[in-house]
Amino acid sequence: MRPLYQKAASGVQWQGGHAGLWYDKFCDVWKPDFSGLSDEGKKEWVKSVTTRRVGNTDQLTQHQKRLSKLLAAHGQTLLPYKLESSFVTGLGRAHPVENGFAWHHTLGTPYLPGSSVKGMVRAWAEQWEGADKATVQRLFGSEDDKDKQFQVGSVIFLDALPKEPVQLKADVMTPHYGPYYQDSSGKTPPADWHSPIPVPFLVVEKGATFLFGVLPRRDDDQSKEDCETVKGWLEEALEWTGAGAKTAVGYGRFGMDKASMEALEKERHQQRARQEATAAARRQQEELARQTAGKSELYAMLFKEASDKRWQEAAGKESFVQMDVIEGYLTRLEADPQTDAAQLLTQLLELHFAGLLANPKAVQGKKAKPVYSPRQQEIAARLLKLQAS
Repeated sequence: MRPLYQKAASGVQWQGGHAGLWYDKFCDVWKPDFSGLSDEGKKEWVKSVTTRRVGNTDQLTQHQKRLSKLLAAHGQTLLPYKLESSFVTGLGRAHPVENGFAWHHTLGTPYLPGSSVKGMVRAWAEQWEGADKATVQRLFGSEDDKDKQFQVGSVIFLDALPKEPVQLKADVMTPHYGPYYQDSSGKTPPADWHSPIPVPFLVVEKGATFLFGVLPRRDDDQSKEDCETVKGWLEEALEWTGAGAKTAVGYGRFGMDKASMEALEKERHQQRARQEATAAARRQQEELARQTAGKSELYAMLFKEASDKRWQEAAGKESFVQMDVIEGYLTRLEADPQTDAAQLLTQLLELHFAGLLANPKAVQGKKAKPVYSPRQQEIAARLLKLQAS
C-alpha cells in the first residue's frame, strides 16, 4: 500500500529522516477489506515514529541561528520555553489513525504554527487580562476580514519549533460515550452501557524546549512596546493555559527554560563582541589607509606595526625596544632613506627615551654614570647620522 515498488516496500520501517512524511504518507496497516485501521494497527502506526528522536540536530541549529539573526535585526530575541507536560499539536488534522499531527514541512519536527500562538495569546489577553477591544485589535488585528475597518496586528507571531530533536510517544484517550458523540440527532444518551474505545494519538514528551519569537510589524516605538506586552502575555498563557490541543486536561504546559535563556544571552554577548571587534578592525584599517595615504612603503609598514603593537603608548614600549626591532628599521632606512619613515621612528624614540637624541652621551650623578645604555647610544648615533645625510 505504500507509494513504492513492491520489493522496496517490503519490510520498510522508519529509520530517521523526515518523520512527518513517513507518518502522514506511508501508513499501510489497513484492515484487509480496506475499511480502516484496527485498534492495534493504529497503535502500531503511532509507535512507528517513537523509536528515536525526530529532527536533525544540524538543521535545527541552523534554523535557530537564522531565526536569532532575524529577531536581532528587529531588536528582539528568541524565547525558549520548556515543556512541563506532554504536548499535542495538530490533533484535528485528517489522518488514517483518526488523530493527526502537525509536522513542520521542511524540518520534519512537531511545531506550533504562528497562527496558533497568536490565537492562544489573544484568548489570554481577552479572557484573562481583560484587555480592551481597541488594544486587542491594535496588537492582533481584526478577526473578520470582511469588516470595513479590518487591519493587521502590530505584532507578528513566528512558528514555535523545538531547539533540538524531540522524543515522541504514543498516548491514549478513552472516550466512554462514543455513540452519544457520534449521534447528531441527539437520540442516543451518554449511558453507562456504552463500551469505552481507546484511541491512540501522538504527543511530544515533556522536557523538550521550543523556541518562540515575535516581531514588530512596523519599525516604530509603539510596535516595539506592543511586542514587550505580548511577550509577557505569551509567558503567562504558556504557563497557565498551555498551547496546542487538550490543554483543558493539562497538556501543553510550558515554563521558561532559564538555562537556554542564559546560553542564548551569552551567545548574544559573544556575537555582539565579535561584531564590535570586526567594526573596530575595519575602522582601524580605514584609519591606517587615511594616515598612510601618500606616504612611503616603509612609513606605512612602521605605522601599521606601531598601531598594532601600541608603540605610541607606554604599554607598547616593551615590544618596541626588543632586540633588532629598531635596528631592523634603521637598516632599511640606511639602505633606502625615506624621510617620512625616519621622522616617525624619531618620534617613537623620543616618546620612550626622552632626551636620547638631544644628548646621547648624557651622564648623571657624581660618578658621571651614563644615562643611556651603549645600545641606545648606538641607535641614536645611527638615526642622527641618517638625519644629517
